[in-house]
Amino acid sequence: MAASHSRDGSGYWRSLEELQASPDFQQYLDTEFPGGVEPPAGLSRRRFLQVMSASFALATLAGCRWPEEKIVPFVKRPEGMIPGVPVQFATAFELGPVAWPVVATSYDGRPIKIDGHPHHTLSRGSASALAQASVLDLYDPDRSKSVLQRKGARLVKADWQQFLVFCRRQFGADLSGVAVLTGSTSSPSVRELLGGFGRRGGQIYLWEPLCRRNEVVGAAQTFGSPMRAGLDLTAARVVVDFEADLLHDHPQALKNSRDFVAGRRADAEQPCRLYVYEHTFSVTGSTADHRYRTAAQDIPAAAWALAAELVLGEGLPLPANSGLDRTELARWRGHPAGGSEIAALAADLMANRGYGLLLAGSRQPPAVQVLLNVLNVALDNAGRTVTYLPVQPPEALTITELARDLKLGQIRTLITLGANPVYTAPADLNFEQALAEVSTHIHLGMGLDETSTGCTWHLPQAHYLEGWGDATAWDGSTLAIQPLITPLHGGKTAAEVISAILEETPRSGHEIARATFGRKIGSRPTGPGFAKRWQEYLHCGSLAPGESPGARSLVGAAQVAPAEPAELSSDNLELNFLPAAALYDGRFADNAWLQEMPDPVTKLAWDNAALISPKAAAELHIAHGDVVELAYRGRMLELPAYVMPGQADYSVTVHLGYGRNRAGRVGKDVGANAYKLRTGKALAGGPGLALRRTGKTYPLACTQDHHAIDTRGAAEMQKRVPGLVREGTFADYHAHPEFVDHLGIHHPQLESLWTEHEYTGHAWGLAIDLNACTGCGACQIACQAENNIPVVGKDEVGRGREMSWLRLDRYFLGDPQDPKCVQQPVGCMQCELAPCEQVCPVAATMHTDEGLNTMVYNRCIGTRYCSNNCPYKVRRFNWFNNFEDLTETQRLVLNPEVTVRARGVMEKCTYCVQRIEQARVQARIEGREIMDGDITPACAQTCPTEAIVFGDLNDPESRVSKLRRDKRAYDLLGYLNVKPRTFYLARLRNPNPKHDSHVEG
Repeated sequence: MAASHSRDGSGYWRSLEELQASPDFQQYLDTEFPGGVEPPAGLSRRRFLQVMSASFALATLAGCRWPEEKIVPFVKRPEGMIPGVPVQFATAFELGPVAWPVVATSYDGRPIKIDGHPHHTLSRGSASALAQASVLDLYDPDRSKSVLQRKGARLVKADWQQFLVFCRRQFGADLSGVAVLTGSTSSPSVRELLGGFGRRGGQIYLWEPLCRRNEVVGAAQTFGSPMRAGLDLTAARVVVDFEADLLHDHPQALKNSRDFVAGRRADAEQPCRLYVYEHTFSVTGSTADHRYRTAAQDIPAAAWALAAELVLGEGLPLPANSGLDRTELARWRGHPAGGSEIAALAADLMANRGYGLLLAGSRQPPAVQVLLNVLNVALDNAGRTVTYLPVQPPEALTITELARDLKLGQIRTLITLGANPVYTAPADLNFEQALAEVSTHIHLGMGLDETSTGCTWHLPQAHYLEGWGDATAWDGSTLAIQPLITPLHGGKTAAEVISAILEETPRSGHEIARATFGRKIGSRPTGPGFAKRWQEYLHCGSLAPGESPGARSLVGAAQVAPAEPAELSSDNLELNFLPAAALYDGRFADNAWLQEMPDPVTKLAWDNAALISPKAAAELHIAHGDVVELAYRGRMLELPAYVMPGQADYSVTVHLGYGRNRAGRVGKDVGANAYKLRTGKALAGGPGLALRRTGKTYPLACTQDHHAIDTRGAAEMQKRVPGLVREGTFADYHAHPEFVDHLGIHHPQLESLWTEHEYTGHAWGLAIDLNACTGCGACQIACQAENNIPVVGKDEVGRGREMSWLRLDRYFLGDPQDPKCVQQPVGCMQCELAPCEQVCPVAATMHTDEGLNTMVYNRCIGTRYCSNNCPYKVRRFNWFNNFEDLTETQRLVLNPEVTVRARGVMEKCTYCVQRIEQARVQARIEGREIMDGDITPACAQTCPTEAIVFGDLNDPESRVSKLRRDKRAYDLLGYLNVKPRTFYLARLRNPNPKHDSHVEG
C-alpha cells in the first residue's frame, strides 16, 4: 500500500485534522459522548437537566413518554383502499431539462416514499437523493396555501375563480406585450402549450441556472443538428471524464453508475478504467483510477493535448470533415495541462478503440464538446459507448434578453412559471430592478420566494405528486406524471396556468396530459383503443421513444483551439461555481433532509464554503474555518474557508443554492449566496479571484470526523492494524488466492469465552462492496425516509449529534495535495457478540434468534452505555423530542410501519426489520419460505450500483452468502471478535500499468 500517513498505520486518513493530529480531532476520539453533555445554545443548563431528566426514569415508567395518538377508523372506506396496505404508482421526478422515472409509495392516500422505477433502464429501481427527498417538499409547511392578489402594498387572499376572471379580462387573441419566463422543462404538454402561446404573439424566455445547453450546442456544431448523448458504460473499457461527474451530476447518472460498476466486477477480464480531469473532488473523481487535478480553465487545453497525442503520437486517423488542423494540434502536444502521463492515456484509448468514451461536463464550452465528439467518432466509440439522439431545444429567448426587454418597457405582463430569477439570475442583470418595470407580474411557485416579492398575482404551484403531467427522460422516453394525492393547497401545474391564459375553457392537467398522449400515439382520447393504451401507459409509467439514434456524420466545421490559459497564482485565483449536491440550484433549500445530508466529499451540512487547496491556503495564511472575502470582478462575498485535499492548487470552488432570504423556515439565511458573484459572462467562473482574510472565524458543521473509529489501542499492540478500508488492484486480486490477507494482517479464528448461539433458521447479513460504492448519499436519504429519522439542525450536527443511522466515511490516501479517495458506508454491524448488549442494564438492546441486534425502545432509559461500548460508533441518542414541533401536515410523511422514537432513547440501523416482517407475513400467506431477494432494506433498494446486498447467510445459494465466501470479504475491526453480520468487500482499482502514479498492492 501507499506510505503511511495516518495515526493507525493503515495509510488512510479521514481529514487534515486527523492527519495533523489536531486537538479538535483528538477531542472527538476522547469524548465519551458526541458533543459532550452541555446544553445547546439558548438553553440553560438548569432547563437542559430538567428536559433530560426523563431519560433516566425507571424502565417501568418508560411507556409514559410516548405521545398520545388517536385512531379514527373510516366510517365508509374508499373503494379499492385497504387501510394500512401501501400502494405504488409510477410517476416521474423532473429536474430542469430532464426527468427520472420513479415509483411513489402511498399509505392511506398519503405519499411517503420515492423509489426508482424498477423496470426502466435509466433507474432500474434506483433513485437519487434529490428524488427521494422530494416527497418532503410535498408536506412543507411553508408552501403557498392560497391564491394571492396584490391590493395596494399587500398580497391578500383570493381564489382561482378570481384569477380566471382576471385572465379573461387581461388576455385576448393577441398576446403581444405578454411574456412567459420558465425554467427548462422536458414536458411535451408544456412545450406544446408554450408553442401556442408564441403563435399568438406572446414571447417566451427560458432561464435554467444549471442548464445543459453546451452539450446540445456542441452536438449541433458536430453533427449539424441538436442531439444529446446517451452513454453505455457496459461497453466501455476506458472512460475519460473532463469535469463531467458522470456518476453523480449527469442526467443519466443512475444508469451510468450501475453500468460502470458492472464493467468493474472482480472477475472482469478487462475491467473498465476511469480517468478524470477536474478541479475539485467529485463523486466520480473519488472513484477514478487516475485523477488529474486540473484548473477548470485548463481543461480545454488538456482536451486538445489529448487530441494531439492521439493523432500525432498514436497515429489516430481523423475522419472526413473532422475540422482538426494538424499544425494546430502540434502546438498543443505535450501541453502541461494534459499531465505527464498523457501518452499512457492516449495509448490506452488506442488499444481499446471502439470501447472508449470521452465526455465533458456542461460547464465546458461547446468547442470542447465538439472536440470530444470528433474524437469519439475517430476512435469508433460513437454507436457503441455513446449514441446520439435527436432533440428539439425549446424556441425561447434568454434571461439577458428578458432583462433588456423589461427595462425597455416592451413587456406589460410577465408570467413566471416556477423560476426564481431574482435569486438565480446573473448578478450583473440586476433582475429585481428590471422586474419592477413590469406593470403586471403573475408568479407561479411552491412558496413565496425572492421573485414573488412585488408580484401582482401569486399562484400556488402543485407538487408533482399532486398533479397530472408528462416529462421526457434522457433516453427520449415519455414519462407519465400522475397524482397520488389531491392538491393539499389547491395548487395548479404550469400546464394548467398556461391553459387558463390561452383557452376560454381552461383544461385540467388530466385533460392536457391525455390529449398530448393521444397525439403521440396518433389517437384521440375518444378514439377506439385509447382507454386501454392510456391505462397501460399509466401502469408502466413510460412510453418508449419513437426516434432512433442520430447519424454520426460530421459537418466539417473548423475546430477553434482554446486560448492559452492565464497563469494562476495565489494573487490570481480561479473561481468555480458548482451546484450543491444537496440543494442543486437552491430550489431544495427548504428541504431539511437535504440540508442535513452531508456533501459526498466535503461532508459539510447546513452550509457552503470556499474550497481552497492546502497549497494556496498556506500561501495566503488561511486556516480551515477562517472567514475570507472573495473579490471577483467588482463583487464581494464573505464565506468560510474549507481547506480541501485534492483541490487544484489555485482553484477555488463555491457551491450555489445557499444564502436564500425567502426560503421558508428551514432554508432561510443558511449559508451564503454565491449567485451574487456570478455574472452572465462568467456563469461557470474563471480567473481573477482575490481572497482576503477578514479576521473572523465561522463554525462549519462538518461530519467527517464525527463518530471516528478509534484504533489507537490496537496500533499499540500490533505493528500494523488491518485497515478500516482495504483496497488493492485487479492485478493483485487475480494474483493472490488469499487477497484480503495480502492487503492486511491475517487473524486466525478467535475463540469466544462462552458458548455461542447456533442459528438454525435465518441468519441475516449485509454485504457492502467498496468496489461498487461511489459515496453518492442516496442510501442515507433512503434510510431517513424509510425509518423516520429526525432532523436535528446545524447546532446539533456541529456537536456531533446527527441522527443518521447510516454514515458515509470518506478516507483519503496519500499526499494531501493530491490524494486518492475512498468511501465507506457504516451502519450498525448487528454483531453476534455485541458489546452494546453486554453493558445495557435493562436489556433494551438484545439479540433475536435470526441474528439481529434489536432495540426495545420502551425499555431504554438512556444510559448511553451501549454507545460508549460500541467500537463502530453507530448508535445514536435522541437528546430531544425531534418530532415535537412537527405540524400535522409534516407528520404525513412519516412511515407508519416504523416507530417514531421519543426523547431519551438510543436508536440505530435495524436492517429495516419492518421489511423483514412484511416479507415473513407475505411468505406465510403464500404458504412458502422466504426466498432470497424477498427482503431488500431501503439502502440496498435505492443504491444505484448495488453496492449493498442483504440476505440469509444460512442460505448457501443467497447472494450475500456467496459474497461472504468471496476472497475480498473482510470484517471491520475483525480482531475484536464481535463477529459483525455486516461485512465488506475490498475495493479494487484498475491503474494503467504504464502510468507512473498507481496504487501499489
